[in-house]
Amino acid sequence: MGVKIADPLLMREINKYHVLETIRHHGQISRVEISERTLLSGTTVSAITGALIEEGLIQATHTQVNGESQRGRPRVLLGLVPDAAYVLGIKISEAMTTVTLVDFRGESVSSVQLPVRLARQPAEVIADLIEDAMDDCVNKADIDRKRIRGIGIGVPGLVDPRSGKSYSSSVFGEREVPITSLLEGRTGLPVKLEKPANLMALAESWFGYAQSERSFAVVALDQTASLGLWVEADLHRGASTLGPTFGHIKVGGAGVVCECGQRDCLNAYVSEAVIRRKAADAMGPDFLGSAAARADLKQALADAAVTGNPAASALLAELGEKLGVGISHIINLINPEKIIIALESAQLGEAMAPALRAAAEANSFRAHFATTELIFHTLDDQLWARGAAALMLRDIYSAPWTPAY
Repeated sequence: MGVKIADPLLMREINKYHVLETIRHHGQISRVEISERTLLSGTTVSAITGALIEEGLIQATHTQVNGESQRGRPRVLLGLVPDAAYVLGIKISEAMTTVTLVDFRGESVSSVQLPVRLARQPAEVIADLIEDAMDDCVNKADIDRKRIRGIGIGVPGLVDPRSGKSYSSSVFGEREVPITSLLEGRTGLPVKLEKPANLMALAESWFGYAQSERSFAVVALDQTASLGLWVEADLHRGASTLGPTFGHIKVGGAGVVCECGQRDCLNAYVSEAVIRRKAADAMGPDFLGSAAARADLKQALADAAVTGNPAASALLAELGEKLGVGISHIINLINPEKIIIALESAQLGEAMAPALRAAAEANSFRAHFATTELIFHTLDDQLWARGAAALMLRDIYSAPWTPAY
């Protein structure tokens, strides 16, 4: 069904969304500045902000102009009310689950980490463990539970935001886990599921390097390579709503078989399992069995490269080259303003950057490469969890025309 832009109720909701987003983005801002940035009339902004104040979502602060305490009319700045609502953001990985409670401004209030592997647990047990971690997080913050409005969850692998199910994940394996319905039934709250790369993109848009960008991409290298694509100020999901399958673009001609059954996929060269196998061949079993490599293989390789180990340096250069070829596809097809490359550590980024940039440049259309900025960012479970929380905060801000997934 087409959207009737002339519908007064719809327009009011759209304008309300833009006003809230503008206030959130700027922290504290005057009505005049809101009008300038949203291109709404002063009368419309005054009506919307007045209603938002009555709803308890924003508050007015009176400040003196230019520090004058005796003369001049106080300036009124508007800001979000932090405790107007809270949401929970959850990031699930193979060895750690992070739960973060976020307030209405998107600021972290409390956080709890659960160092438990969920892979072999039954679905009900997984839900029990996550529910306990959420309770600990909320109790730690000592807030009114009635103000919690929803839960956002990030799970690596193939997830369907419409059904709320994880179908193929490095955490849960190939089994189908209805994590959304399980937690909704236990908490009575709306729950949304997303892949971490999308949550990272949302977090970068709200809190990070891309707060003013309408188009950017986040490339995350965790167990596999994944992509969060932000186009025209929103997540790009495609017709299936599953989003880009970045790990399965083709980056080589050696005929290397990927776990999906096709050949020369990016994941066939850069996944954790592939890196482990190559590290065993290049570095030997002693390195692979070391405490550092068992705890974090890519970080151990980065540390070895920093100390001058040629095998580690060559392996990471090869990894960077393949990832750079993959990134060139994004540059050529989308030409986003920024591509944020999320890696596990700064040292890993430094070791991979030269080969990655060279490969991206060599395989990109020159004008596109020159206008796309490459930024390296360290992976952060807290940032991912805040992205999961932002997924739910958008629902609180958003109008009825926003998609339900």
